Amino acid sequence: MVKDYNLEIHYHPGKANVVADALSRKPHKQLRPKNGHLQEEMARLNVHIIPQGSHCKLSIQPTLEEEIRKAQSSDQDLMKICKHTGENKAPDFRVDDKGTLWYKNRICVPKEWKFRNIIMDEAHNSAYSIHPGATKMYMDLRQKYWWNGMKADIAQFVAHCDIYQRVKAEHQKPAGLLQPLSIPVWKWDEIGMDFVVGLPRTQKGNDSIWVIVDRLTKVAHCLPVRTNCSGEKLADSI
Repeated sequence: MVKDYNLEIHYHPGKANVVADALSRKPHKQLRPKNGHLQEEMARLNVHIIPQGSHCKLSIQPTLEEEIRKAQSSDQDLMKICKHTGENKAPDFRVDDKGTLWYKNRICVPKEWKFRNIIMDEAHNSAYSIHPGATKMYMDLRQKYWWNGMKADIAQFVAHCDIYQRVKAEHQKPAGLLQPLSIPVWKWDEIGMDFVVGLPRTQKGNDSIWVIVDRLTKVAHCLPVRTNCSGEKLADSI
């Protein structure tokens, strides 16, 4: 009898019973959906409840590599490389038993942008990649894929990603606080200068403009000069 034992019985609701024991498990016969809408949804998705004790073997095979293998035969550049492999003119390329062209241990992707966009989109926009930069993305893809101009295509793909441009992290050291220049007290105490070059030559031989700007009043003087004038001649012309 239970009364002969020194014990306490505590009730735990279903949400609190995190670890399921043998008594809380339900047989497979009770797992059939009773909701009509749920039954229709399972029928539409072709989902079935497997009885206990039965075994089902699932075989999952990637189809992208098989599609790339079939599309290689329609790429003229890859077919030329295949011919060179037989003539020992492309030492880093090889053709396997199935007729697939490889660059070292990387499969050669044809020019058709369908495959290249799928590969780059999966490596950049998928949930596990989290929008990497061009260098990181190239280092990941170059382990398995190869095509001519691959690095440039990846850099262009990343540059057109709006999410990457908005959330990319800065890896440089903080520049620190800004240190603005002091404000001059009198005009023409401090000046800034620049040159406008590449202009048509005048009758006096001047082909540039020397622009001198006062930092306080922002007044500018424009002097015609020559491109080959030395610092001493520029100082004398003021």
